[in-house]
Parts: sequence; C-alpha cells; structure tokens
Amino acid sequence: MCGIAGMYRSGASAVALASGGSSEADRATVEAMLARLERRGPDAFGLVQDGPVTLGHRRLSIIDLSEAGRQPMTSRSGRHVISYNGEVYNFAELRDELGVDPRDLRSSSDTEILLLAWERWGPAALDRLCGQWAFAVYDREERRLWLARDRFGEKPLYYHESSGTIAFASTIAALLEAPGVPRELDPETIVEYLTLRYVVAPRTVVRDVRKLPGGHLLSIGPEGRTVRAWYEPRFRTGSTNGFGRFRRSVKPAELAEEFGALLAQASRRCLVSDVPVALLLSDGIDSNSIRYALAESGQQVSTFTYVMTDEKEGLVPAAPQNGFAGSSWDLLVTPRGRLDTLDEAFARFTEPLGDGASLATWLLIRAARPHATVFLCGHGSDEVLGGYRLSQDRFRLAMMKGVAWLPAWSLKLLVDNKTFGSESPALRQRRLRAVPRRRIPEATRYLIHRPLPYGDVREIRGTDEAPGYLDTVDRLYGGCSDDAADLDRIQEVMIRTFLAEDILSFADSVAMDSSAELRLPFLDRDLVEFVFGLPPGMRVSRWPGRANTKQILRHWGESHLPRDLVERRKRNFNYGTVRELLAEDTARVHDRMLGASAVRRALPGLETWLGHPREYFRGPWEGTMWALLSLGIWAEATGIE
Repeated sequence: MCGIAGMYRSGASAVALASGGSSEADRATVEAMLARLERRGPDAFGLVQDGPVTLGHRRLSIIDLSEAGRQPMTSRSGRHVISYNGEVYNFAELRDELGVDPRDLRSSSDTEILLLAWERWGPAALDRLCGQWAFAVYDREERRLWLARDRFGEKPLYYHESSGTIAFASTIAALLEAPGVPRELDPETIVEYLTLRYVVAPRTVVRDVRKLPGGHLLSIGPEGRTVRAWYEPRFRTGSTNGFGRFRRSVKPAELAEEFGALLAQASRRCLVSDVPVALLLSDGIDSNSIRYALAESGQQVSTFTYVMTDEKEGLVPAAPQNGFAGSSWDLLVTPRGRLDTLDEAFARFTEPLGDGASLATWLLIRAARPHATVFLCGHGSDEVLGGYRLSQDRFRLAMMKGVAWLPAWSLKLLVDNKTFGSESPALRQRRLRAVPRRRIPEATRYLIHRPLPYGDVREIRGTDEAPGYLDTVDRLYGGCSDDAADLDRIQEVMIRTFLAEDILSFADSVAMDSSAELRLPFLDRDLVEFVFGLPPGMRVSRWPGRANTKQILRHWGESHLPRDLVERRKRNFNYGTVRELLAEDTARVHDRMLGASAVRRALPGLETWLGHPREYFRGPWEGTMWALLSLGIWAEATGIE
C-alpha cells in the first residue's frame, strides 16, 4: 500500500518538455507531491522520468519487503513503467495463469505480476485482478499513460488538467503541489457536500480537481484522453424474473454454502502479506463472519475493538473468547479524547467527508498499528448484501406508494419526511404516484442516510437557492437498468454514493495516515459477482423485521455463527455524537468550522445555522456538522484559501 504521484505532458506542453524547459520543473513538482505522501509510504521513495511522463512513488512494504519490490517498476521487456498503490491478492494465481516460473522473476511482489499481466492483456487484465488498486502505467512505445482504479474505489486517485498537462496523486493535498491547481472550494459542489456529506466522483470539493471514479480507466496519449468505465456494479435480477443466474429450484441452504465458501476464500485472500495482519472487530455480524470464516479455514488473527467510555482511555486486553487463539484488544475512548484528536485526524484525510465513524476508525488503527500493518474489516457488507434498515424502508416506501392517491394534505408530513427534493410535498407525492413499483426509490430519491433538507442547505449558504440539490442522485437513479428491481436500484446507488465516497474514502484515509493497509473481504470480486446474481429475497426481505437484511449472510450464519449474532438487528456503530463534543467544548467545535476562511467565505450563513440548539443536530443535521468540522479542519491544514 503506497502513494503515487506524477505528471504527463501532451501537445504543445510536450513540445516544451522536449526542448528541455520543463523536465526539471516536473521532477521538482513530483518530488513535492511525494513529500506530502510520506505517511502513505514511509519505506521507500522512487521517481522516473521518461519522455512526457514523470512517475513518482512512496512505498509501504507489504509484499516482498526487499529492494526488488521498489517502484516505479519497469517491465521485463522495458516497454511499461508502473507506479502502483494497492494489492492484487490473487497475484500467485495470475502468475500461474501467465505461465511464469517464479524462479524467472526479479521479485516476489504483486507489482511485477501486474506488469506482466498488463503486457499480456492490456486493460483487459483489470477484470482478472482481485484486490484494491490505483495505478499509473506508462507505455513507452505508444507514449500513452493509463490511470486505473479498482472496482469500487477502495484506493483514491485525483487529477487536474491544464494546458496539455495532467497531474495526478493519491491525495488532494499532494495534488495541490502541482502548478495551476486552484486552492479554493468549488461553489458548484459545495451544495452536494452539505447535502450528502461527501461529493460524488468525478467531482470533488476543490475547484477543477477531479476524482477518477471507481471502476474507471483514463487513457491519455498524443491524440488526447478518454475516460471509460471498465466495471459497473450491476445486480442481474431483473432480466431473469428476479432470480439472476440461479434457478428457482435452488435451495437457500445451497446458496448459503456457496456464499460461505466464497467468503472464506475472500478472507484468506486478504491475509496475503509479509507483515502482520489483524481484524477490526465490532459486535455485529459482518466482521465476526470474517473471523469465523477464517477460523474454519484454520486461520487466527488478532482483533481490535473500539469502545466508548467515560472513564480511562487506551488499548487494553479484551476478555478471552472461547475458540479463538489470536489476541484481542479493546480501545477505550472518551469524548475528550475524541475532541483532542479531531485536528490531527481530519487534517490528513485524502478529502473531507462527514462521518463520525471515520474519527473512531482513525483512533482504532492508530492504537493498533504497533501490533499489525494490515487490517481486515467488515466494510462493504451492508451495501453489497443489503443491510442497514432496508427491509423497513422498502416496506414503508411500498406502503406510501399504495396510499399515494390520498389527498396531499393527509400525507404531507409522511411525504416530507420520507421523500427528498426541493419540490413541495404535494409535487413529490405526485411523482411517487406516477411511477411503477420498481422505480419507487428513484421517485423518492431514496438514500440510506437522509440528505440535509433543502431549507437548511439554503440557510447555510446564506442564499434563497441551492442549485444542483440532489441532481447527482437523480443522475445515478436514471442510469439504472430499466428492468432493475427496486432493491437493485437502491443498492446500486448506495454503492456509488455512500460506499464509494464515504466508507471507502475514510477507510483509506485513516489507514494510510498510520502507514497501514485496510482490506475489505466483502468487496472481493468473486463474492460480489455471486451476490449480484442473487434474487432480491436472498438479500432483503419484503417484510420488516428484527433481522430481515443480509439474508444470504444470515442463512450461512445459521450453521456457522452463534445464534445471537445471526438474529441481532443492525446496530449503529457507537462512535459518539457531535452533541457530546459540543457539550465538551462548544466554542472549540464552532471555531474549527468558522475559523477556516475558505469555509466562512463559501458559507456565509453558517454562523447563523450553528446557533440552533444543541438538540437540533441529530440525524442528517449531525452528519452535516461532522462534514463541516472535517471541511474546516482539512481546508486550513491543506491550504485551501
């Protein structure tokens, strides 16, 4: 796991480079970017210049700790050069598929196998990779640069284009070292940031800074550039009567065992490492499923759990658990402890976002880092398998559709609370009434985390309008297949929004800031493709209930997990609230938002909005408070003006 940075010149910019006027400047720029990435890769530094490209790399050694694994790495043929951030877990399988004798390799790293795969298959190699990555590979013959990102966007990649030059880096802070990158917030995305607590790729919160979306490939050569999706998260249930590739005669128990085998494989893949591996453990079914799947495969790992407390702080041994040989630790954290670490944590995020769980995970990995370098966790399970409160929400939305013919006045409160948009409740009810059942999520603009209401966005901006409010949500729902089921639509949008831009963004940030790597078995290629073919009922029940979500996982768990884990309803991660921070030190919390000149200038109504009573900041209002804290601290630390 590493940090990458680089520059590529084309057209007139490349001519200037050939004349010798820009080579040293580009090298100095990339070196400056790499200096901002040191925590992502403290073990080694590398830089290569070749024609129009300058590639830089900071290395965190995970696989092949020797000098042979250094980057940028050149292919055996000499044609390709790569700077790569990530891990290909199935590189040994790819090595065998390529027919390569390990004795003929220069290293035992996945990087060398990735280069060989690219030389054999080109961009088609991406489909064969299991893992997480963001990389730049340069073709010396074609003078072409490729930028690629993994399926869901586990590893970040930002870029900026200006006057025939593209600069790219693993973080926005590093990218700001490149000439011409504006150091200002984007007025067009600030509405989305306030509303969703993150910005959806390809845009970012910084003007003219782009984010390559997960599952996308950027190609730039002498003739120009293209960006295309090489992977899209699509459920395959609508085209085959709701059963994907599975026959109706297939029993749930058979599907559950196939799922369990894939979960075990995915978890074992994530153990590929030459450094210690551990598991971030909660009291829920997701991370515990990884633990049990590994144990059944004969693998034991240490575990680390975050615990809120009002008493002492620090990492302490957890109570022994029968059947598990690995050591277990609890991290005890108080509200004061969280407040004292806000600045340090949020300042070094790859990009700002509003999720209090990010601070808790940052604290946990920082405390656990002396014991391990690689950490597994259960992120991605809820979005892929169908978790959270989806059974209740689907039932509620279906009931609303059923009574949408009633007079608008009788449903005003319900529609206002459960559908989203800038329109009046009456217009939203009319929109709901007009669509077929499978498009209810689109009509209501359903999101698993309620967006900040339109009136609050206008208040914070200090204007009567909030242009672009929920436009991205409309675009994403509009991109779903016509025959997609309602649940398919919900999950596809959730994967492209909350998973990609919130969960995965902070997961990378908090791990890399401690020079660690976070791995997510539930996003394994083969496991996900299996789930994408499952009927909706094997993910989420149509009926609300105690444990009617992630049905395939619970079916497997009935014969592999303790009963209380299987039947336990989804519980929110208790990482503490903004209200607790306000109670601890209101002035300090407000100063982190209002003290950032860029934030105060972009959001002139913020001070008034913060004047609401402390109890006001619940639900989406609390999420926006986290987002504003993150934005203020990050903007000041990053130099956003």
